[in-house]
Amino acid sequence: MNKTHRVERGLVLRTTAYKDADVMLTLLTEVSGKISVIARGARRKGSRIGAAIEPLAFSEFTLYSSGSSFSLNEAESLELFYELRNDIEALTLGNYIAEVSDIVSDSEVADPHVLRLALNSLYALSRKTAPREVIKAAFELKIACLAGYQPDIFFCSACDKPAAEGRFNIENAAIYCNCCPGYGMTLDAGALSAMRYVIGADIKRVFSFKLGAESLKKMGDACETYLKYHLDCDFKSLSMYKGLTI
Repeated sequence: MNKTHRVERGLVLRTTAYKDADVMLTLLTEVSGKISVIARGARRKGSRIGAAIEPLAFSEFTLYSSGSSFSLNEAESLELFYELRNDIEALTLGNYIAEVSDIVSDSEVADPHVLRLALNSLYALSRKTAPREVIKAAFELKIACLAGYQPDIFFCSACDKPAAEGRFNIENAAIYCNCCPGYGMTLDAGALSAMRYVIGADIKRVFSFKLGAESLKKMGDACETYLKYHLDCDFKSLSMYKGLTI
């Protein structure tokens, strides 16, 4: 079978040891979406591609495809997010970003918005351009929207009037104002306003908001619970992160 050559830029979401010295990579690429790639001999001492295939590395990959399988010929790192390697909490949160991005991405279906959100989140996390819990909450809500689970939180689900604050029903993806019957997680005005901002914001501006500690806690709890419910997944990296930050 003929092999075809291509060059792809992508984020390393996951690595798995494969055979004696090979590595199986899960990449989220700009053109081909999520793909699995075999890096032959990558675990041998002196491998030239070691840094470029580390988890969370954004690199340029020279690939060969044969049918539906891909193998790696060369790799050059473009951004390694080195700052994360020196902070275990930030690194674990970065792994959570990668794990969620992996779950919401379909194989070989390009979704540049998910890749862009993941890269912007890792950049903000590594450069500390926003508080860590702002990055986490905004990422969770925005990627839920990108995955098709955008909540309707601009108007009360019962009376259809604007809700300044209220109760966020994660099952129905709806908000109930305090004047109407309904149940859900309590959101004050700050938390609800910030969530509305994230839903409407461009990805490059998604972390550009400020909240007090109490409002941020409410927003963070709501966004995390909402994402876990609709993806129906318990994230190993999230459990590790929460264990570090308790």
